Amino acid sequence: MSSFPTFEELSADFIADVLGAPRGLTLRTSPIGAGQVARCLRVELLDGDQLVASAIAKGPSDDEVSRSTAAAQRLYLRETSFYEQLAPGIGTPTPTCHFVARNEHDEFLLILEDMTPTAPVDQFGGLTHQQAKLGLSALAELHGPTRSMTSLHEADWLGGTSAALAPLYQAVLPGLFQAFLERYDAVLSDEIRDVVTQLGARLSDFSGYKSPYACVVHGDFRTDNLLFDGQGGSVPIAVVDWQTVAVNSPLLDVAYFITTSLDDESCRRDEHELLDFYLGEMSRLGAPIDRIDAQREFARYTLQPVVMLVSAAVIVERTERGDRMFLEMIRRACVACTRWGAFSELDRHAAA
Repeated sequence: MSSFPTFEELSADFIADVLGAPRGLTLRTSPIGAGQVARCLRVELLDGDQLVASAIAKGPSDDEVSRSTAAAQRLYLRETSFYEQLAPGIGTPTPTCHFVARNEHDEFLLILEDMTPTAPVDQFGGLTHQQAKLGLSALAELHGPTRSMTSLHEADWLGGTSAALAPLYQAVLPGLFQAFLERYDAVLSDEIRDVVTQLGARLSDFSGYKSPYACVVHGDFRTDNLLFDGQGGSVPIAVVDWQTVAVNSPLLDVAYFITTSLDDESCRRDEHELLDFYLGEMSRLGAPIDRIDAQREFARYTLQPVVMLVSAAVIVERTERGDRMFLEMIRRACVACTRWGAFSELDRHAAA
């Protein structure tokens, strides 16, 4: 055993010590979630048939491609650092972290509060209006306080990681875009193919922007990473999967969330109202954003799901559900980026 146990080494007494439960109980584990770059287990301590305590254990993927991807992008470093250094100081609701550790081999272990039972929410079906507002309030509680934390922005696991990865992304993204077009050629609509092709040729225009409202962002804020009505309804929302946390425009999270987590009709009908709601939350927290700036950045970042998910579809472990999810979220983003004139916004900024 290393300084902390692997999934295979988890014991009842270790979990009991972490959770403050008595020793000598029975440990039961069961896999949960559909994550592709990490594994999660529900761990339960039993006294006979009686449940004494439970938690969620999260550790590295057992797929070598996914682990290599995680290492290259520092995903495990980012998530463990978030729970160690930032989660306790923000208002964004997250599961309580009972244990966090990571070693020099990029192995890690998180023991998180168990939020079950939660309300079933499906990435494909889309969120309700109220759920979308809960998500935006949670984002504002992350974005507002961290805008002024400029010293934190330069931390190795945040701004330092973004700076270190920028040359890598510039080198590999064009190839990933081409690989995506080839892999999914038979099922791509003309609209998706056109947007991916255009964006692949303009990645430098997309990435060459610094927001005056830079803050800590989640980076993958979508339905699958939100838990609603946790612990039987006592926790309205909890945000999980902080592996892509970074410093960037707050509208990156907002556009990514709204465009991928609502069905087409709801998104078209409610997106401006939801954006206004979010801006109101930011003003309430003392971190206002100019409305025109917000619209322009939102338009730009309707392209963010395309950038992130085209890449992810090629480099993580491939599954049937993963393919469906990636393609549906990319399709929704393509519809939204056309409606918002995302490429015109890239042109406007390039000419400024």
